[in-house]
Amino acid sequence: MSYSAKLFLSYIFITAFCPFQTFSKMSGDSVITNGHSNTTDACRKQIQRHVNCLGDDSKITRKRGLIDLRKETIGKQLGATLLQDLASTFLKPTLKCLADSSEINRELAVTFIADFISIIPSPEETLQYIIPTLVQRLGQQEIVETSEELRLSVLESVLLPCVELSGKRIAGFLDELIQILQRTIVDPFAEVRKCSCKIAAKVARTIPEYFHMQSESLINPLMLTITHQHSKVRIAVIEATADVIQFGNGKSVDDVIAHVAQRFFDPSAQVRMCVTRMIGRWLLELPDRYSFFYKFIPLILTSFNDEMPDIRKEARRLWNEAGLLYQQENEQDLKDKLDFSQPLPVLYPQNEERPWLGCRELVQRNLSKLMPAIINDLSDWVSETRVATSQLLYELLLHAEDYTTQHMQPLVQALMKACADEQVVVVKSALRCCNLIGAFVKPEIFCKLLLQNVQLHLGSAPPLQILGATVRGCSNDVLGDKLPDIVHILSSPDVCQASEKSGIHHSLLDCVEAILTTCIERAELFSLQLFTVIITVMALANEEPVFIKCDELLGKLSTTLKISEEELYACHTKQVLDSMQGSYESWNTYSVEQRVFDALLSRAGLIEKQRYLIYAKMLVRKGSVVGEVLNEIIPMLKANLQPEKDPELKLSFFKLLTKLLLNADKTFDSTQKFSPEFVEGMIRDMIVPNLVWKAGRTTAAVRTIAMATFWSLLRSGLVIKATACSVLPSILPQICSCLDDDVKTTRLTTAKVITRLLYICEQDLGLDEVLHKLYMELLKRMDDSSDEIRVTITKTWGQFFKSFKPGYDEQLYKAHLEAMYGGLLVHMDDPETNIQIAVQDVLKVGGVLSPTILCREIEKVKHKHRTQAYCNQLIEHFTNS
Repeated sequence: MSYSAKLFLSYIFITAFCPFQTFSKMSGDSVITNGHSNTTDACRKQIQRHVNCLGDDSKITRKRGLIDLRKETIGKQLGATLLQDLASTFLKPTLKCLADSSEINRELAVTFIADFISIIPSPEETLQYIIPTLVQRLGQQEIVETSEELRLSVLESVLLPCVELSGKRIAGFLDELIQILQRTIVDPFAEVRKCSCKIAAKVARTIPEYFHMQSESLINPLMLTITHQHSKVRIAVIEATADVIQFGNGKSVDDVIAHVAQRFFDPSAQVRMCVTRMIGRWLLELPDRYSFFYKFIPLILTSFNDEMPDIRKEARRLWNEAGLLYQQENEQDLKDKLDFSQPLPVLYPQNEERPWLGCRELVQRNLSKLMPAIINDLSDWVSETRVATSQLLYELLLHAEDYTTQHMQPLVQALMKACADEQVVVVKSALRCCNLIGAFVKPEIFCKLLLQNVQLHLGSAPPLQILGATVRGCSNDVLGDKLPDIVHILSSPDVCQASEKSGIHHSLLDCVEAILTTCIERAELFSLQLFTVIITVMALANEEPVFIKCDELLGKLSTTLKISEEELYACHTKQVLDSMQGSYESWNTYSVEQRVFDALLSRAGLIEKQRYLIYAKMLVRKGSVVGEVLNEIIPMLKANLQPEKDPELKLSFFKLLTKLLLNADKTFDSTQKFSPEFVEGMIRDMIVPNLVWKAGRTTAAVRTIAMATFWSLLRSGLVIKATACSVLPSILPQICSCLDDDVKTTRLTTAKVITRLLYICEQDLGLDEVLHKLYMELLKRMDDSSDEIRVTITKTWGQFFKSFKPGYDEQLYKAHLEAMYGGLLVHMDDPETNIQIAVQDVLKVGGVLSPTILCREIEKVKHKHRTQAYCNQLIEHFTNS
């Protein structure tokens, strides 16, 4: 057999039994090429029948055609090159099946095309058929492919491999890809969105030189999806956005930055980590990053305060890398600072690590652009935004250091908003920022602004909060001669007396505490002003925490001065009282000085029981000082207890006077200098003038408390016999008028006062006429509507009878005796047994003056009495005597 015949038979054998093998080293290349062409034609003829079935009207036939076509091609493992050649025969009909009415047929077509693309050596040659078809299925305004799973399968199995395998050659179909992605990124199915974001990122990385011309088209769909309810979708969007912006048009940063900023508040920690890494990547790799530093800096610094430690750590790592890169890229500009590094500021926060020079430079060069946004966000209606902004401001100031000085005006404006926030976290962050101002800014600058701010916003807490926190961040040496200005403003009446709000009180006390903490060496120089502020706050306060804080600061002030609290009061009480000498005569109910006077001498003018324990200690502690300033106190009391003064003002002063008299041995008479002249003046000039009857409930209350004050004075032991005997004849008519007062308490207290006065005077009144004027008033009170008052009056009668001197002329004053005995005997017939017994006891005492007249009076009326036994007992008592 010839060589030609053998070669032909070999070819026939190969094509029949080994269709997939390639013989590259066989001789006779032309023969092999012709053989491959023949093989392709043979395979094309074999599959043509199945291809024809794909166009049949029956979906079952089309299904069978797809299945058989797969068996004859991929199923028989035809070579990749052969499949590539056959594509022109079956690819278009198969792609048409993507629009088949049967979902199973569409699924079979997608699977077949996906496997076909993964096998062939040059999938980019098929893009001209595949991509337009996918545009028809996925890139239309309305959803054409109704099956979510199929849409996902097309993207994952067809489009994504096309992009991955085609490389740069995909650029020719960029418009079609963008059209598809614009629709699929906002697809209702979450998995489709995720896959679309992955494809968008892949396209951006693959052809950046072309992609930047179309990247803006994807920004809107991505930003619509960035708020998707699934966190994994949001992560996919953020990752895609990172690539779309980095490899696309840098101007799109302005369009996405607001949406990206919201993701820093995402509830998912994974999303926050992803967006943090994206910003860090842009800071390091974005071509136009220098134009957007002022947008990226606040975002990366926001993550410094994330609740997750991993995010905080990652953010600091990325920020440090960005700072070092900036430092390397601008080495020439920063040469002096690199060669002559600035030392760490003396007052730099001890618990903070100083950022790299590059990081500080980035903030310092962009802070002016950030301040307007900071001020705006501190007024945002979302609390999370305000919290993050306040924390961001602290990080910015920590980087700015002494550059903070250049931005003090807008900074104070921002801090004013933050300190007025209802969120405690915002206020705390703002106060931390104020600490940094004290550490980095010279007092000459911040004092001018902050003190002016305090004076412009009187009655507002934020300026005081800012001032106190700034002083706390400073030091005694740095404050220097600005400390007197601060203390002067705080102690001025316009500031410390401006409001009764507890927030302002806390702010004032914080300022005092900051001065005591920061400037402990000079506390003695300003102790009077600080004492005045504390006492003023105590006078105006209405909440217990404020009182407790005042007490603590008084203790701290005395400890700082190395004296006791009693000595502190002794040092400054007279000075405070002296400052009131020019105004006390014009005080009214609303005078702050009057309340300060009250607080200084007692317990801040408050009488509520729950606060008494706090101030009871204070009253004892400083009470001994009262005895040393009597010459200042008495004229003030007298001037403000005149009858023409406002009733409410007098009520306040009588309350104060009563409290002091209850502890007279520790207040007025603590130094044994409260002379009888003071006592007599108190009775004649302060108490009795206010017992005059006037219409109205308020004046009735004044009479009641005035009489209660009189009772406290008598119980204090300060009224001696000589004083009582001296004043009683002249004041008795006014006192007796109070026995007819409409208020029961006033009548009861008056009876006690008369009893006590008679007890003190004993038998030294001197004139019987005084007693003769009194008994008619006492007889009237025996008919009082209150049994309690009637019983009390019987005690007054008992003391009344004891006040007569021995040798009383019963014949001369027979008529008086008969009137007294007769009037009392009437009440022997009272229905109340305790009244009967009380009157009987009184008559036993009073009958000593004239038993004969008493017995005669009893005989006259005993037959009228239901209680003759008591009358007989009285007669028997005096008969035996």
